[in-house]
Amino acid sequence: MKRITIGLLMMSVAACGGADVPSVDLPDARRDVSAEIIGADGKVIGEAVMSTSVHGMMFRLSAIGLPEGWHGAHLHTVGSCEDYANGFKGAGGHINPTGDEHGLLNPKGFHVGANFPNLHVAKDGTLMVEVFSQDLTFEEANDADGFTFIIHVNEDDHMSQ
Repeated sequence: MKRITIGLLMMSVAACGGADVPSVDLPDARRDVSAEIIGADGKVIGEAVMSTSVHGMMFRLSAIGLPEGWHGAHLHTVGSCEDYANGFKGAGGHINPTGDEHGLLNPKGFHVGANFPNLHVAKDGTLMVEVFSQDLTFEEANDADGFTFIIHVNEDDHMSQ
């Protein structure tokens, strides 16, 4: 079993949830995986549902109690939220199979499948969003140590790392 984690990185507050996914080769099948999003205090603050296809991965996130405003979001190389208190360093860097620069607006290119538009949290702290990771399949992202979806405290400028 491989572990897919959903992490939320918000200053010194973190949230993490996960789901074990069988390691089977079904390249043409759609898979739906859901995971609770759990706050640093151990309480569930939302749910993440990932749907896969041969064209990429769809993530539907809903959570409460987040800071209002825009937040960057990326897929990270390791499926671990264990050191959330250390800023999710254990989740590794952004998935970047093509070795491109960071940022959707970067003229030199961007990380295939790992960069998303900024996500917006409403004044009441709720997040409801659906994002698609195109050209990065579940099989590519979910290597031996899995991967993590992280929502960062600051918005992404789509140019710098």
